Amino acid sequence: MIRSLWFAFALLAGCYEHGSGGVNPDGGGTGRVCGGFAGTQCGPNEFCDFGRNTCGASDESGVCRARPKGCPDLFSPVCGCDGELHSNECDANGAGVDLNAGGGCDLPVGEFACGFRTCHELTDYCQRGVSDIGGEPDTFTCKPLPPGCGNTPICSCVQNEPCGSFCTANGLALTLTCPGG
Repeated sequence: MIRSLWFAFALLAGCYEHGSGGVNPDGGGTGRVCGGFAGTQCGPNEFCDFGRNTCGASDESGVCRARPKGCPDLFSPVCGCDGELHSNECDANGAGVDLNAGGGCDLPVGEFACGFRTCHELTDYCQRGVSDIGGEPDTFTCKPLPPGCGNTPICSCVQNEPCGSFCTANGLALTLTCPGG
């Protein structure tokens, strides 16, 4: 089921090109183990896909996947393992890097990290879905703040949102963490 959904997304996002070496439901590429303690590198037309988007933290290894060819003109900035912001996930993978769920990229003024995504401080909150399935990454979504939040959002203004009781604030950045289950 997850594989079918991923394949449908890849088709819609333009990241799958049959026979072109682009991202596909089987991952493409050599499938070799990469990263980890040995620091094994992938080939020049591949990127190291870390299953939980950790960039190999704690000696985790990944799998070499084919770099996508021909990404869509979609602006949904993501932080890559190279510490750079990329236009979208497909562009990051095309540049040879996986997503960095830990963030760590320099962000434009007025934006905050939502895992590997960027949200706007005065208009969005971050909703993090914690995965309870081994090897599956957490999800990160920027959601619009409810109208009652005003210009200085605080956790009480999102209390009626899904997972609103699991809110943390860091300045104007609000994150709602939805436990897996």
